Amino acid sequence: MISKSLTAVLRQAGRLTQLGVLVVLGSLVALSTPVVALLLGAILNCLIAAEHGSNHFAALIPDPCGLLPAEWAPLAKVTALLAVALAVLVVTGLLLFLCYRQIQVAAVTFEVALIEKLRGHAKNLATVRTLSAQQQALTDCLDYHLPRVRASLSRWWRTFPRHFVQLAACVLVAVLIQPMLALLTLIATGLVVLLYRFLDRLRRTSLPVVRERAAQQRGTLIDLSLTGPLLATVHDEHEVERRFTEQLAHYRRDAVSSLTSSAWKTPTLVIAAGGLVSLFLFVIAVQVLSNDAHFTVAGAFSFFLCFVGGAVSAVRIQRTRRDLKTVETAAEELERFLALRVEEFDSEDLKTIDRVAEQAELDHVTVQDSRGRKLLENVSVVFKPGQLIGVVASQPLQAQALVELLMGLGRPVSGRMLVDGNSVTDLRPESLAQCAHWVASDGALVTGSVRDNLQGSAQRAANIDLNDLVHQARLTEVVQQLPDGLATIVTPGDDRLTADAPFRLGIARAGLRNASVVVVQEPDAHYDQQTEEQTLSAIQSLVKHSCITVVLPQRLLTLRRCDLIVMVHDHKVVDSGTHADLIKRNELYRHLNYLKYNAFRNA
Repeated sequence: MISKSLTAVLRQAGRLTQLGVLVVLGSLVALSTPVVALLLGAILNCLIAAEHGSNHFAALIPDPCGLLPAEWAPLAKVTALLAVALAVLVVTGLLLFLCYRQIQVAAVTFEVALIEKLRGHAKNLATVRTLSAQQQALTDCLDYHLPRVRASLSRWWRTFPRHFVQLAACVLVAVLIQPMLALLTLIATGLVVLLYRFLDRLRRTSLPVVRERAAQQRGTLIDLSLTGPLLATVHDEHEVERRFTEQLAHYRRDAVSSLTSSAWKTPTLVIAAGGLVSLFLFVIAVQVLSNDAHFTVAGAFSFFLCFVGGAVSAVRIQRTRRDLKTVETAAEELERFLALRVEEFDSEDLKTIDRVAEQAELDHVTVQDSRGRKLLENVSVVFKPGQLIGVVASQPLQAQALVELLMGLGRPVSGRMLVDGNSVTDLRPESLAQCAHWVASDGALVTGSVRDNLQGSAQRAANIDLNDLVHQARLTEVVQQLPDGLATIVTPGDDRLTADAPFRLGIARAGLRNASVVVVQEPDAHYDQQTEEQTLSAIQSLVKHSCITVVLPQRLLTLRRCDLIVMVHDHKVVDSGTHADLIKRNELYRHLNYLKYNAFRNA
């Protein structure tokens, strides 16, 4: 019942130990339904026996009353059976709680395992495909496909094995109570289900055609209503009215057909249920009135309860089966992403690089995403140290793909990327990445002291003073206002770090790392001019003759101060130069500048 793709995804999550416990708990809960049905039937049998002296229950199932001492009064037997039934229900409730809890634990464990698997696979893919190349696919997997699969599996585990066992147990008990009636009931139920599916299939086949025809006729009626006076000047008025009347009749017929296509469901169910109940009562009447000791009113009551329990389980199984089909596509997407091949490199034959000393060059480079769609196409650009280089793009993902190549995350599908004259295919994948540093727009803070956030995992150089870094990042006043200065414990989103302060902490951290490639993701929030001037000064402090400094600008002030702007549009580098040059000569740049950086664009 579970598709191959879903099974493959389940294997990726590893062994879910909760499922073994779930099988036991679900089976115990399922068995409680026929047990309670028999106990209630036994109670009814005790009451009937007390009034009429008959003590029969069913041919193949012993009367539970017979297990009680014969000298007990009928009321004592009924009380004992009620106590047992209540105890079974209490235990069933507790088991059901544990079962549902295990289901949710298993579902979350599955989701967590897949998140780890997806993240690890994305990390491995980044070395050859860039992060941007898989961003959309990974986002869809984590944000859409995986939650759907988890929810569907949760509903499936609620059904299996509990409702399968319950259906089998209820059918078995019903057969033991009255084999002939059970057989007739199964046949009648099967015929009703087949009839229902046949009618539903006819409706699903004809309904789209009828609805489309009704929509077309409605459009024709609207047109005739609007152009009626004009048509009257061309054709005879009676002809116009006749045509309108015919269209109205056709629309009425098809509209009624489309709106009443499901009207048969309830009457069919009523008739089917009435037929089953009538058959059930007729057989009971025949058995009881013929004084057949093999089937009594008490046995019929238990039979009916088992039939209801089995019907509920059958409906639940059918709904879950349909639900599993709806997530087959989501499971296939997860399986497809996890099946993406990660290219392996022989590190022993590759070179290492400590710094990017001269330049990084992209020569006719093409980058594709995980589905083969182009992010960059035939891109040629040179990045040199000592400049503040801005990268702007009509699609942010394309700019991100460009700077990720520069940081050593991924390799081109075609073309060459040269670092100080060395092709990246001749370098170890992690070698260039260790030369680069990313400054996130939120500063990428972690819970810890300001000093810890500045140093991170890097070893502090003996000749670097943290206070100097704080000053270069224009954070001196901010740090002085903190209660313990650099020793103050801060957290992500700390409200004591206002405006761009977290971002500038990231800039100070970049100064400590002394990387040869620094990529800065500027925040898109806007503040007063003084704050943004301080932030820009902090960014400019990263520009050194030994460092390639690239910024993804979000503010016009930063754009104007860039020494070089690389403009990407439609997967290609369409122009480069200073802000003033591009404003003068490139109409597309002027348009993009207005849409993205104009201060009054949201007014």
